[in-house]
Amino acid sequence: MNVIQSFYKTKNLANRGFFILASLAVLLLAGRLLIPEFEVKSFDKQIYTLKGIAFKYNDRQSVSHFLRSIKFNNGYLCLGTSETTQRANGNYHNFLNNDPEIPSRFSLLYGAGRTCGKHIPMLLHHREEVDSLKIIYMINPIYWRTGHHNGRLEYWNRYSNYRMCKNVKLTQEERTAYFPTVEDFFDKLNLLQKATSSLEYWLRESRKNYFQNLRYYFNPEEYDKKIKFIRENKTDLTNYDMFGQIDYENIDTTWNVLRSLVEKKWFNPINENANYRFEELKSFIVLCRDLGIEATFVIGPYNGRFIENKDKESLEAYVTTIQKIKQILIEEEASYIDATDISFVIGAFRDHQHHSSYGAYLIYNKIKLHLYEKDSI
Repeated sequence: MNVIQSFYKTKNLANRGFFILASLAVLLLAGRLLIPEFEVKSFDKQIYTLKGIAFKYNDRQSVSHFLRSIKFNNGYLCLGTSETTQRANGNYHNFLNNDPEIPSRFSLLYGAGRTCGKHIPMLLHHREEVDSLKIIYMINPIYWRTGHHNGRLEYWNRYSNYRMCKNVKLTQEERTAYFPTVEDFFDKLNLLQKATSSLEYWLRESRKNYFQNLRYYFNPEEYDKKIKFIRENKTDLTNYDMFGQIDYENIDTTWNVLRSLVEKKWFNPINENANYRFEELKSFIVLCRDLGIEATFVIGPYNGRFIENKDKESLEAYVTTIQKIKQILIEEEASYIDATDISFVIGAFRDHQHHSSYGAYLIYNKIKLHLYEKDSI
């Protein structure tokens, strides 16, 4: 009992706490001063994708390696939201990666709500690496609808960290041109959220010397094991089930969705009074141009048949929004592909807002034609 009482004395606990904090400070300082930073020196293999957390906290070496590997191999980086996800029968980037007539490889970053504004801080942190980087960004008109029109905080927190974004070095002119929608994210955070986000960032930075630099210094071969590279050999496109074919058996042709989609009550109209998405897109276009990024924008299709069945007036709002998007692209002299003519094609969608593998096939063909017309492949 005396031993327990002695152990839990306030003075003893305070001393032990001080010792732990002092030891931790020594370890962090030693890691910073003594452990060399791990450097990737080979870029001969193109990385397919990275986990989102590497971009959220700007894990510099990993992100730099990813971007340099794409440039070194004359590849493309495909950016998109949930429509760009993996599909059982293939998505447009899968078809591009496995077309033997296209020598380039296509890396991938996607996710629900991962619109172009989420990439702005990352690109600014890596100005040198993104110079002359070739990207293909899918613009999904569905993000102009009510509920998505104003940059939801949950998506920003999923893909971005407040401190990582704040650490971007900008002139006032650059801040005005590129950062309005990023600062809108800042404005939505309270002081506690900002403090928590900053602490997460610094803790990750502090542990990097031991969990990355020291680890890969002794076992550099382990680094490649956690990376997913694009395979060198392209497979036959006919290996994809139903490649280039409409799955009539499983399509509800009235609503142009899979028959398995029982819920058809969903509907949110375009918010015609909101300007957030237009600002986000314009900032991204200007940033790409200023950083020397070779960007191609794809105006994706929307499920016109579904929307028409729900509300014909809202269909007109989609058409108007598409025209405004095109106008921005034209005014900024951006290279773009218009895939909105797919919007009413039977079999091109699997639900109210995501294209099917057949829709992906149609998009893939448009991108392939565009690349040939640009003489870039």
